[in-house]
Amino acid sequence: MRGRGGRCGYPRGMTTTTVLESTERLRRLALMMIGSLLIEFLLGMANTFWLETPESGSGWSDSKPMWLLTLHIVWGVAILVLAIWIFVIARRLKSASWFRLNLVGILGIIVAIGAGSSFMGDVSSDALSMVMSVGWAVALGAYAVGLFKTDAA
Repeated sequence: MRGRGGRCGYPRGMTTTTVLESTERLRRLALMMIGSLLIEFLLGMANTFWLETPESGSGWSDSKPMWLLTLHIVWGVAILVLAIWIFVIARRLKSASWFRLNLVGILGIIVAIGAGSSFMGDVSSDALSMVMSVGWAVALGAYAVGLFKTDAA
């Protein structure tokens, strides 16, 4: 059965099988995202335990070991890239549920990155650490809900 370019809700030229395979691809990417977010959580906890920062002020230049913080930051940026990749695929498939959930996930990731950057600018702000955690939890929740969405539109 061929999609009729909008009347069936499938992008033009896609078969039902192709749409189901693409939806399964989005689910695999969401599972990858959840795994990546869990790794990011562990890296954040490692930074909490082992990263030495000054009592106040900026932690960007005086933190040790810097490689641990750098790994946490690089992994966070990779998560944002993966989220954008999922966004593009959901958009191309015209999958409204994946599109909305991914926007929530991207928002959570951006909030976490912004709060983390601000926290390193003022390491005495526990509230920013909490905001970073909330952004992470929002992103994790969005992709976890996405795993239960099996529809293509």
